[in-house]
Amino acid sequence: MFAGLCEREGALMIKQIWAVYFSPTGSTKGLIVRIAKAAAEALGAAAVQEFDITKPENRQSRAEFGARDFVIFGMPTYAGRLPNKIMPYIRDSVKSAGASCVPVVTFGGRSFDDSLAELSDLLEETGFKLAGGGAFVCRHAFAKVAEGRPGRADFEKAAELGEGAMKNLQTGHTLSAEVFPGNHPAGPYYVPKGLEGTPAVFLKAKPVTDSGKCTGCGLCAEHCPMGSIGTDGICIKCQACIAVCPQSAKYFTDGAFLSHKAMLERDFADNRVESQIWI
Repeated sequence: MFAGLCEREGALMIKQIWAVYFSPTGSTKGLIVRIAKAAAEALGAAAVQEFDITKPENRQSRAEFGARDFVIFGMPTYAGRLPNKIMPYIRDSVKSAGASCVPVVTFGGRSFDDSLAELSDLLEETGFKLAGGGAFVCRHAFAKVAEGRPGRADFEKAAELGEGAMKNLQTGHTLSAEVFPGNHPAGPYYVPKGLEGTPAVFLKAKPVTDSGKCTGCGLCAEHCPMGSIGTDGICIKCQACIAVCPQSAKYFTDGAFLSHKAMLERDFADNRVESQIWI
């Protein structure tokens, strides 16, 4: 559905650069679009087309990319890996017929652990050629960690990745998924800890709504990537509903979740971690 064809003087040319992302709070989207635009500028012609797989309706059909498509594919890190409710869509419905891509993960200042290894493995298995990759620090989705990120240095590195990946594409240089750090295949998910250092179990925790603030605008339901608000569906703690609410009416009260949040802020708020790229 996304394949594009373009030839000039018999040479293989890229017609379309794609920014594909799962980004409940918008941080991953911002970085992926920045990398894709840098690649487009290096190419000197192609515009960037966005495909947002955060929205449930966009995950109802297959996404197929052809040999003249170049994809910057971004995912956030959840507990050291990819969001487990989104992986089946990537594995089963995102397909490449000779397309090249750049796997990119974002993480909230603790560690990206196996998320980049997992994403690169998935994309390679679905037929993509890897032209680079990156792991970028963004403000943590729910804890006051890595505030102000991504910053200028992160965006400069994002531009470097986009330009370098395009050069790799033009010279035919590809990377193996094995070059990206982490376990191949990915290991177990990171076990969240509370303030006391014991496992914090909050799988069933969901945000609550302050009825005194809620105006019933419906933005939270519209932006929930699982379509769970107003139903008994699962909550993946992505914070989309909290981020989008104009009245700050959504919040968590679960004790284990709040203890984990406090632990992250205590142990990682002052922990400066740098974004990394592989070209």
